[in-house]
Amino acid sequence: MMRFSTTTHGSVTARDVFLSDVDASIARLGKQWSYLRNAQLFITGGTGYIGRWLLETLVRANELHGLNLNATVLTRSPEAFLRTAPELARTSCIQFHLGDVRDFSYPQGTFTHVIHGAATSAGATYHQLEDPLTKFETTFDGTRRTLEFAVARKVPRFLMLGSGSLYGPMAVGQQKYVENHDSAPSLDNMTAAMGHAKRSAEFLTACYGQRYGISISTARCFTFAGPYLPLDMHYALGNFVRDALWNDSITVAGDGTPVRSYLFTGDLVVWLITLLLAGQAGLAYNVGSDQAISIGDLARLVGSRVAPKKEVRVLAQSTSGISVHRYVPDISRARKALGLDVWTSLEQAIDRTALFASKANN
Repeated sequence: MMRFSTTTHGSVTARDVFLSDVDASIARLGKQWSYLRNAQLFITGGTGYIGRWLLETLVRANELHGLNLNATVLTRSPEAFLRTAPELARTSCIQFHLGDVRDFSYPQGTFTHVIHGAATSAGATYHQLEDPLTKFETTFDGTRRTLEFAVARKVPRFLMLGSGSLYGPMAVGQQKYVENHDSAPSLDNMTAAMGHAKRSAEFLTACYGQRYGISISTARCFTFAGPYLPLDMHYALGNFVRDALWNDSITVAGDGTPVRSYLFTGDLVVWLITLLLAGQAGLAYNVGSDQAISIGDLARLVGSRVAPKKEVRVLAQSTSGISVHRYVPDISRARKALGLDVWTSLEQAIDRTALFASKANN
């Protein structure tokens, strides 16, 4: 595939880049869209990075396939979100319901599906700075409130967006997390508040599913890349793309040894819709790419794709004898049971992320 180039794509806009990826996701889902005909969805976390992709894909599929679906999206500030996503203000199939995920009033009506993705009370920019207890309580209490809503409205199908952060350290020689991984983050690790919260939230979903007969599947989400990825937060790939486009060098803040993997967000949307429709009740699925890369090599790959002449600076030296932190999922369950896969290469994901970012900044 051709390396990233803003000149190659001429007058293409950021919106064009994004919609072409959305259309590819819609096409890949094919006939599965028929199962959302006349669907009534309730969505939490719909105004974040993943939520934005989900909403835009649902709106576009509704238009292309005449699905007559509707989505009610919980948000604390519809106005703030619509300033960043004005296109969604012009569609009748999306309605916004004002409220906090921890104590929202129940919207009226009958619902066929819930997608629960809300996890934090702070704005996205401050996610890493949020008080650990607040982060835990928001995730746990928000999950309970959303489950209670599903019970009250007798919603038959529920997709929980969990996180791979609930997994604990890997054993020596282990390369990827499997869904039955039997360790959790240390209980005194305050930086793992989200992992503890997501583990507790999964316990809640299991209880409610068994007690009330709701069909609940869980997507344990890992790491992603694509248009709208924040470039100024704690996402290494986003930071590297920003550096490659606009800074003098590409900077790795640590020693570059941690190992990650990145699923393109267009692929992610296909995974999530498939899990919503066909995930086995009571089962969790790792959601991500199983193609591992070190942070240092990721920085160099971004440089080679986006700014080949820029220096890559690694600020810290690696310490020999210290085990490398790996955050990579085994996706055999989703691959074998549901036919899901990593369809977009990391190189393509980097190119699309950078192209969108460059066009959005024009």
